[in-house]
Amino acid sequence: MAHRTTLEAERAAKPAKSQKKSVNVERERIFEAFRRWGYLQADLDPLGFLKPLESADLDLSGETADEARRYYCGTIGVDFMHLAQPERRRWIAERMEAEPAAVDQQKILERLVRADLFEQVLQARYLGTKRFSLEGNTSLIPMLDAILDTAGGHGAVESVMAMSHRGRLNVMVHTACKTPHEVVAGFEDVDPRSVLGAGDVKYHVGATGTYVTTTGKEIEIHLVSNPSHLEAVDPVAMGRVRAKLTRFEGGFDRDVTNKVVPIIMHGDAAFAGQGIWAETMNLADLDAYTVGGSIHIIVNNLIGFTTRPIQEHSSRFAADLAKRQNIPIFHVNAEDPEAVVRVGRMAAEYRATFGSEVVVDLIGYRRHGHSEVDDPTITQPLLYEKIKAHPPLWKIYAERTGINPSATIGAVRAEYETEQVKAGQLKKIPHLRQLPNYWSAFHRGAFKPEYEVETGLSLETLAQITDALVRVPEGFHVHPKIVKLLEQRAEMASAQWITALPKRWRSARSCKRARRSDLRVRIRSEERLINATPCWLIP
Repeated sequence: MAHRTTLEAERAAKPAKSQKKSVNVERERIFEAFRRWGYLQADLDPLGFLKPLESADLDLSGETADEARRYYCGTIGVDFMHLAQPERRRWIAERMEAEPAAVDQQKILERLVRADLFEQVLQARYLGTKRFSLEGNTSLIPMLDAILDTAGGHGAVESVMAMSHRGRLNVMVHTACKTPHEVVAGFEDVDPRSVLGAGDVKYHVGATGTYVTTTGKEIEIHLVSNPSHLEAVDPVAMGRVRAKLTRFEGGFDRDVTNKVVPIIMHGDAAFAGQGIWAETMNLADLDAYTVGGSIHIIVNNLIGFTTRPIQEHSSRFAADLAKRQNIPIFHVNAEDPEAVVRVGRMAAEYRATFGSEVVVDLIGYRRHGHSEVDDPTITQPLLYEKIKAHPPLWKIYAERTGINPSATIGAVRAEYETEQVKAGQLKKIPHLRQLPNYWSAFHRGAFKPEYEVETGLSLETLAQITDALVRVPEGFHVHPKIVKLLEQRAEMASAQWITALPKRWRSARSCKRARRSDLRVRIRSEERLINATPCWLIP
């Protein structure tokens, strides 16, 4: 018989297991609340106007709540619990609840200095000229560095980028890696004939270049031209990515789609108010149009021209419209560069891992007016009084890290001033972009008779194509109305049909497509989609 005191000890031990299980359940309940709603209380606005939102679901206290709040209510707020796949939710939660990887503070500071001083040199030399400055959101540059470095580790060899005008010149220099004097030449008085027939304002033109990652890998950058208006470039960029992927001839498996990384940069007002990005994003998971996911960055100034968010969109964030699809949204305070780099890495890794769209909401401010010739104090006096007293990000980060930036500032300023002098000596505006090598066989110029080639078809070839168009698989039941259509198509091989060819243009186009595809005809549900396909297949 067991000793009584032993039995009493065993009875006392049993509730301990139950208590431990209860503690784990309670911890998970608290963490689930912060995973779902923590982004509403994140510290995201550098100027403090976008206050954390009160939420009864987050009215929790204790060590566990404090720990969860540290992960989900800091300078990163992630909106991801609407994702349908538990493995994707788990993937994000694991990374948010882990210690951040180390960053190169010296490199981040240098990139911030370069981004800001580039704008300041332009402001001093070309006062009163529009350039659509990136100041207030210069952490976009280290974010792009982080995305490209991570993408390179997953096999990227090219990146197609699209953006509107704000920050374009900065991205040209620091991400597309054009020399500053090439970009600055657009501000100088050079031979106007050098741009006849191909000119546009400097903040609309595209650029190509080579970005070198921290590991030495080269990634070809194609910044797509955007001839004004904001989101109009989105489907163009996606079409080019699709075409580049098609050229790899490996299908659209993950290892292929990771070779070309689309990065689309949006303004906050345009993302909330213009529909074309939503139409483009709607194609993201369709087999005929997918590019294996895109990285969308909202360069969020919390203002659209003269309008503040509260008067601009009904949702709390401009990014909220992306939640109509299975897409995570990473909100991040632009004045925490290390958090910005962390989010850039996560976004690129998420896209490479799941082949999915991902949205990054980079929340900063706009130091000047809509353009540098506007006076924003007329419409937003209180906001711009605060901005005027707010130091540039590189100063904030230098003080936070304790790194002395003096040597970097002196070297970078001297470099940019030298580049500006070079720009003033140019006689013609340089071309900032160049077509890929596979276009080298194509030449511009006047048409010559010797270029003519025979494009006619023999009756035998025409009969072969017609047979491919009307052939029905054995055992397949054809709708009675379609039978008549197939019979009409079968007449195409006859001499009478050939005589009437100009009147049967639609059928002629079908034959031409069939011939181009070596008798493999691809059917689309709508004729207008067929007509659009060639436009989407221009790399």
